[in-house]
Amino acid sequence: MLKLVLWFSSIIISILKKLSGVNITVSGETLPRAPVLFLANHFTRFETFVVPYLLYNQHKRIGRSLADDTVFVGWLGEYMRLAGSVSNKNKARDCIIVDDFLSGASDWIIYPEGHMVKNKRITFDKGKFCIHSVVREGPIYTGAAVLALKAEILRLRMQKITEKTKLKRFCHANHIMTKDIDENINLKIVPLSITYHPIRPGVNRLLLWIDKYFNLRGTRLFEELEIEINLLMDANMHLHFGKAISVKEYIEHYQKEHTGSLEDEVYANKLIDTQRHVIINDVMKKVYGNMQINFDHIFILSLVTMPTLKVCPSYLRTLIYKNARELRHIKGLNLHPELKNELFQLILDKDFEPFISALKLAKIQHILYPDSEGDFLFDKNLLAKNYDFNKIRVKNTLQVILNEIKWQKKIIDAAEHNATFSEKQLREDNFQHLKDRDWRYFTKEYVRFFKQPPTHESVGAPIVLYDPKNKTGLVFSHGYMASPAEAKGLATYLFAKGINIYLPRLRGHGSDPEALKTVQARDWELDFERAFTAMRQVCDSVFIGGFSTGGLLALIHAGKYQTEGVIAINSALKLNNLQVSYVVPSLHAFNEMLTTLHAKGIKEWIQNDTENPDINYTKHPLASIAQMEKVMTYAQQSLQNIKSPILILQGDNDPVVNPKSAQLIYDQVHSKTKKLILLPRKNHIILTSEGKEEVYESIHRFMMDVLKIQAQ
Repeated sequence: MLKLVLWFSSIIISILKKLSGVNITVSGETLPRAPVLFLANHFTRFETFVVPYLLYNQHKRIGRSLADDTVFVGWLGEYMRLAGSVSNKNKARDCIIVDDFLSGASDWIIYPEGHMVKNKRITFDKGKFCIHSVVREGPIYTGAAVLALKAEILRLRMQKITEKTKLKRFCHANHIMTKDIDENINLKIVPLSITYHPIRPGVNRLLLWIDKYFNLRGTRLFEELEIEINLLMDANMHLHFGKAISVKEYIEHYQKEHTGSLEDEVYANKLIDTQRHVIINDVMKKVYGNMQINFDHIFILSLVTMPTLKVCPSYLRTLIYKNARELRHIKGLNLHPELKNELFQLILDKDFEPFISALKLAKIQHILYPDSEGDFLFDKNLLAKNYDFNKIRVKNTLQVILNEIKWQKKIIDAAEHNATFSEKQLREDNFQHLKDRDWRYFTKEYVRFFKQPPTHESVGAPIVLYDPKNKTGLVFSHGYMASPAEAKGLATYLFAKGINIYLPRLRGHGSDPEALKTVQARDWELDFERAFTAMRQVCDSVFIGGFSTGGLLALIHAGKYQTEGVIAINSALKLNNLQVSYVVPSLHAFNEMLTTLHAKGIKEWIQNDTENPDINYTKHPLASIAQMEKVMTYAQQSLQNIKSPILILQGDNDPVVNPKSAQLIYDQVHSKTKKLILLPRKNHIILTSEGKEEVYESIHRFMMDVLKIQAQ
């Protein structure tokens, strides 16, 4: 019957997930063999239903749970009983739980906090895990740890009883109901951390559906659901299973320090009384320590540590970026995937959704309100206000989110330290961090092939020419099979004109052609995006551009982010815009060659003549052409989104790129200011060949003209 109910639950929860938009994700360790006691934090009633459903649906495990006695009424109470839940007021609950621990018949999910900690106010006072709410103020309940210790002590005692009659009397005396005791298993405790993101009070379409079919209006449960469904609409419920903890090890640890026998009730009770606190503190520290840290945590943490009540959004973004960086240096944190990578979009995209959403929530709840200068003022007193405990999740959501991490000293200390820096200092620091990261990628790849670190004079080294006095910057990328040195002349020319320059290295380039085998198109996009982000941190106006494939990367980013202008030089949108000799001996066989790359008779490497053998590779792997084609496709799709001023330069007799490609770019972008210049050239790499000064001058003139127009 229990399995049937759990199967039915999976159908109901699937429907609720579709109606609410809530997503359930899981991370963490592999679950050990049963029996397992899952100890979890408690924030919503949904956990009571979702955790058993998840254990059965994904692991085919029976998970029973304790639930508030108020739930066990009517059809809902009957359903809970059939699903294996036990009321916290049930007099036989302890015997039922210990029985399952000894037999391994089912796992148990218990919430040691004893109630939903709606304000998330937790502390570790003098080594004890404490909660602070109107329901309970002080150390957490240790009942779950007591039951776990009792079960393991009973198991250890039973292992010494050889006669069946004595074992039967022993079970009867200890109120053990099962006949299927497994003496060879050990109870494990798994910390279960449950995090919701984003928590956004909102429209409650699911509640209307529940009210229509279940007629709960006017009940306490309906009030709870009204709040909780508001919070969970279109949110993610993340469950992290921590590393399993053996209860037996706590018993053995006590026995090493205190001599005595487990058969001695006084000794056993003292063991339980001592170790229950140790277990619960160890486990709950892991429960809250493994909660998934997301963007909202860093948003509100950055806000409360800012040195002034006046909030400039650009400074807040910069501080958030710095704080997010620091998280990756703190070991053991469970970071949301969004925070595991660089938050380039936070800096580059003025409409970055997580930032705009958190900002909107802060304004709705009146923590932030606009001032006369277009910035915001922060009301710290309102954030700290004690709202009604049952409504705090929707009235003061950001405070609840902050409480989840306030107890983690390393996170708080880092944020408070970062808040001591000015916006200019933070920007400079972020800029240096991004440069260093670029260099580390190059060093790692270089050492792989040459067994020694590169120097800044190495042909593949990223080039950054920066003067804090300059307010305008250019990010300019080299082309396929080339390196940053390809545009060094342009960089030197423009830097002398007062323009900061960042020439990023695209991974796989400037080292050994072998490196191109494992590089993806997305890697090149990130390399460009990193340089773009770095320059945005230290320049008021940033142009982006590139040569050949580098120009395509500039087009891709101009389609996603605001930029002062974009420059594309000799960039082909499609493979058939390239001359045959540049790519493969026969374009007709291109697709077939990709799919049969390692087939007999197919060359893995393509030899090519280059105008700059000291800078460009003389061969490239056939496999990397597929990545170049992806860049072309992404660039083609980006053209209609480009509205920034654009300069397109193209040699009219380019031996590699068909000049028609430049016209295609010009025709498809939606820029009000756009310019196409066809230069009389017979070579492809016009950045380093005769007449290069004309190219440099054209780029400089374009940038100055755009800045003049924007200044008007």
